[in-house]
Amino acid sequence: MKSYVFKSATELSSLIRNKEATSTAILKAHLDHIREHNPAIGAIVELLEEQAVKEAEACDREAQSGNFRGPLHGIPMTVKDQFWVKGTKSTLNSNRFKDWEAPEDALVVKRLKDAGAIIIGKTNVPKDLLDYQVSGDIYPDCKNPYNQEYSPGGSSGGSSAALASGMVPIELGGDFGGSIRIPSNFCGTYGLKPTENTIPGHGLSPKPKNARGYLFEMAVPGPMARTIEDLELLWTILQGSDKSDRSIPRIGWNKTEKKLLTDYNVGWVDSWPGYETSQQTQDTIKNFISLLNGNGVETRHSPLQNDLFQRTLELYQKLSFQMILQDVPWFIKPFMISSLKRGFLKGMKNVFWKFTDTFTDYSELKGRRAQIIEEWETLFDNFDFLVCPTGFGPAYKRCKIGTPINYNNKAVTYINYVWPFNACFNGSGHPAMNIPLGLGKEGLPVGIQLVGPYWSEPDMLHFAKLVSEFTKGFVKPNGF
Repeated sequence: MKSYVFKSATELSSLIRNKEATSTAILKAHLDHIREHNPAIGAIVELLEEQAVKEAEACDREAQSGNFRGPLHGIPMTVKDQFWVKGTKSTLNSNRFKDWEAPEDALVVKRLKDAGAIIIGKTNVPKDLLDYQVSGDIYPDCKNPYNQEYSPGGSSGGSSAALASGMVPIELGGDFGGSIRIPSNFCGTYGLKPTENTIPGHGLSPKPKNARGYLFEMAVPGPMARTIEDLELLWTILQGSDKSDRSIPRIGWNKTEKKLLTDYNVGWVDSWPGYETSQQTQDTIKNFISLLNGNGVETRHSPLQNDLFQRTLELYQKLSFQMILQDVPWFIKPFMISSLKRGFLKGMKNVFWKFTDTFTDYSELKGRRAQIIEEWETLFDNFDFLVCPTGFGPAYKRCKIGTPINYNNKAVTYINYVWPFNACFNGSGHPAMNIPLGLGKEGLPVGIQLVGPYWSEPDMLHFAKLVSEFTKGFVKPNGF
């Protein structure tokens, strides 16, 4: 049987529309691939096979009649565990939510289905989405397809592992502190954290029992894919306002008027104040900048002034705890903070340990955030995009949470290996994308982070598409 595994969603869609392949055959190929490889990788935690087969058969009947639901007609995909899919569990890999069942589809899941996608399963996450490895109370650990001793990243680690190992062509992830970009970097795929408040957040996560209300500030859904064309296609489907969610405005997107690489002006840094990077990361960024220069792109080294990076991280730290601890009983909060200090956040500078969550505190942070966003937007007056690191180095070996990460004979605080390079842009709300650049010296993926001003996704995607003609991009791992 002709193999459809590792083909892009764009390629598969063309095959279906030209009647060169059926949705059922494409689905079966991916299900067989999942059965062969998922037990070792642990990427997919719930397989919706019976439902998916019925949908594929329906898509085939419609295609035979010349009717297509949308650009993803008959394409199989998975979504991250956190998202609501009606009748399925969203557990966050935590005993707190082990029995939580979605009452309806998340708005983003509905948009994918309306575009014709067949949701065939849900992908693995770390407990409560709070780690850059994937382990928890309920599911087996998820592993990196390039080397199973290594982390696939988190919290969308199951998503990136499923993509990189060919289990699905496209995936829906979520990003609250790098949770799309970090696993995309660790597994060599594309991943986009969109501008905040441009994609509806309804159904983003299970709600705690008896929750009076729930805010998802700084947390955004976003597309993940092996090709830039698929990433762009997914983004166009996901973005935009909805009549049921008026918090998402109608955006005047910064549509590209620049057709060639030579039309762009790019700023870059290979580390941030207080957060150095490995020699391989620095070399990856500098080689990428040299590639841009060689193709006529104007670039400039652009270190920040006025402690903007540090102030944005401090804002993120404080505001994120407003989100994480909302509706948690007051007497439980000290125990949660203590647990995080001993594990995931061990070694982090004491910015927010004297945590308070009054409305006055929240209001003060909102005012501070508006100022910080303005400063970042002013920075983008100097160039179109900013190229910067996604982490200290490539994927690291799976280890006990909170232990220092050793890379190139240097020990890096666990939380600082990837967190500061990514959470900064959740704090500011700016769109940020991981661009894969092939494999590094250990045979692990390497890449760069591309950041743009608010609402610049069309231009960012066009730029990444132009760049992809000169880079290795995604490289399939051995054994798949």
